[in-house]
Amino acid sequence: MSFLHSLKKIWTSLEETQLQTPPQPPAQTGEPALSPSASQPIAAEPAASPSVLLSENQPRAPYEQQIMEQRSRYTELVDKISKVYNALRGQDAFESPAIDQLLLLCNQAISLRRELLPHLAPGDWIRPHGEAYKRLAMSLEKRGDYWGAAEICLMALRDGAVNDGCQHGMAGRMARMLKRAKASPTPEMRQYLQKKRPAQGEKPLPKAAGGES
Repeated sequence: MSFLHSLKKIWTSLEETQLQTPPQPPAQTGEPALSPSASQPIAAEPAASPSVLLSENQPRAPYEQQIMEQRSRYTELVDKISKVYNALRGQDAFESPAIDQLLLLCNQAISLRRELLPHLAPGDWIRPHGEAYKRLAMSLEKRGDYWGAAEICLMALRDGAVNDGCQHGMAGRMARMLKRAKASPTPEMRQYLQKKRPAQGEKPLPKAAGGES
């Protein structure tokens, strides 16, 4: 099973589970509906803006202890992802089974970020953060799978992970991968390509020591 096939199988299964989950009926007491808990899957349309995931009743910083612990866990995963990627790059091991560790860490980070999104304040740095997607796209680029890298960028954009540390953000990375693949963008991709710069106010991702962008 190819690297990209593994990714798609994991994420497609997650999205199908979310789509099959019946919507909860509105509260009958007249009280506003509660925000989804951290343990519930995020039911969101793929191309929705991150701001759509917020509601008036969702928490703002400072966060409760559980959210703080999850945010710390996400930070740890991001740090490990950069280190594992740099190790693979140093050994030129992107075609080896060693890449499975990167796949696992990135999948954990992406799943945790999706879980956290409904509970984050609008300006939280995790909202636009796309490190896990970025490293997956870069790994596929190293393997010569430019179309696959573009598809990972599209997944990131669907999730609102628009910031990849470069000037034109994740959409710009997708455009570069499409150019290298000599492929035309899909209609959905074209929507994101219309504006390549990260949203105003977003901070660039910090570059890992010895890392690439």
